[in-house]
Amino acid sequence: MKLKHAWIAGALTLCAPPLLYAAEVTTHVAVAPGQASLAEELTARATVTAIDLTTRKVSLKNAEGQTLDLIAGEEVTNLPQLKVGDVVALRYLQLLDLTLLKGTAGVRKRVVEVEGGKAAAGEKPAAGAGMQVTIYADVIDVDKAHQTIRVKGVDHTLTLKVQDPAQFALIAKGDQIKAVQTTAIAIGIAPQSP
Repeated sequence: MKLKHAWIAGALTLCAPPLLYAAEVTTHVAVAPGQASLAEELTARATVTAIDLTTRKVSLKNAEGQTLDLIAGEEVTNLPQLKVGDVVALRYLQLLDLTLLKGTAGVRKRVVEVEGGKAAAGEKPAAGAGMQVTIYADVIDVDKAHQTIRVKGVDHTLTLKVQDPAQFALIAKGDQIKAVQTTAIAIGIAPQSP
């Protein structure tokens, strides 16, 4: 799959280790009969310490004092709006929702949706992108001795260990698992505190 916006690759380069050393990660897990959800969010901030518009080099410093130099590609059209002292904020989300669909095996599918955007001309530099993948996979075997299930999707067949005995007891051959994975990244200039 080819992304329409090349600047997304530029934004993802900010995921370099010096920026992430001071990142905060928050994780939430929720479980109900026949359902499970996992949400993970990573946030990181760094202050712009220098900008060279000729070479397009931007220097950043995180809360731990570590520095990082980046070269902003030509697709970063609002680079002149960036100022020394601006705080660059990165937010990355990853969500996974699993749902057991009883007795619905048959139609397996995989749907991928991608969205992206960037700041309008003249605004502070910012960009965001997201992708959601929805998969319907058939349960083709249940192994009670090993507490595993075998699921067949559109392209792959996998054997999965189900750790929760109560959840495992709900699953039968002929059911489907619906999995929705959502990932999103946003990067921009954090609003200044008054």
